[in-house]
Amino acid sequence: MDISLKALRYFMEATESGSLTEASKKMHVVPSAVLAAVNQVEEAFGMQLTIRHRSKGIAPTSTGKIIMARVRHLLDEYEALMSQGAEMRTQLIGTLRVGYYAPVAPAFLPAIAQNLLADNPRVDIKFIECDTQSAQAGLLSGDFDVILCVAESLAPEVAFETLIEVPGYLLVPKQHAFASRSSVSLSELDGEPMILLDQPVISDYYSRMFQAAEVTPHVVCTATTLEMVRSLVGMGVGCSLLHMRPKTHETYAGENVLEVPLYPATDPLKIVLGYLPDNPRRIVKYFTDSLRDLFLQDAANRFLVISQAEK
Repeated sequence: MDISLKALRYFMEATESGSLTEASKKMHVVPSAVLAAVNQVEEAFGMQLTIRHRSKGIAPTSTGKIIMARVRHLLDEYEALMSQGAEMRTQLIGTLRVGYYAPVAPAFLPAIAQNLLADNPRVDIKFIECDTQSAQAGLLSGDFDVILCVAESLAPEVAFETLIEVPGYLLVPKQHAFASRSSVSLSELDGEPMILLDQPVISDYYSRMFQAAEVTPHVVCTATTLEMVRSLVGMGVGCSLLHMRPKTHETYAGENVLEVPLYPATDPLKIVLGYLPDNPRRIVKYFTDSLRDLFLQDAANRFLVISQAEK
């Protein structure tokens, strides 16, 4: 038999006060309700836990005292859980788990983290890099509180907002002939040594883009991280197609790279923010609001590469 929390509370109040009548007054119920709860608890355990007196007095047996200690712990844990839940709805506390599939996310997520952590010592953040499908699966399974990913095969159970639409650009070494150009067309890349970011969704996007432009790229190298692509370009191995730009032109290897707009512009990638619409935690709301504010302020100048012909 399942025992309700209400029955356990009535049982504890009766055994601690030693009176069914006093317990009923404190719990604002009739004495028969308290007696029924005590009977329910004893029946569920299959043991005599109390001794009843004619004057409606009640005392725990030795076994009852052992059970009382465990029940008190259980009720205390329940109250702590409910209190923590209330805090999570109203205060900035707890762990925020962010799954992201956006190669340039390190250009903006640390600033949000710094603002959140600076004044909230009871907060910690876990950033987990993944692909779009893993991000959505993690959100639905409870592994993530919020996700950043590319708008591709989005799950209907998740609430998504487009943060930014980013057209592609050409990344070139500083000494490359394209570096001085105001823009480059995809048709000019036919046969050009290329380094491509090899990530889910992105790889298919590049294939569609080259196919639409009837261009056959000469792919000399692929890499699974943005900084490896940038460093290879900086060393003169080839050019690359990317989207959002970081703030620096310097690579990990210490070389400089330059972004050259593509004209005509390619179909943009959409970077989306995803979360479960019924998540009431204040820390999730703070994070999502901060991301919205960031991309509303000056996203075009900070992250986009746009040719003069499109302005």
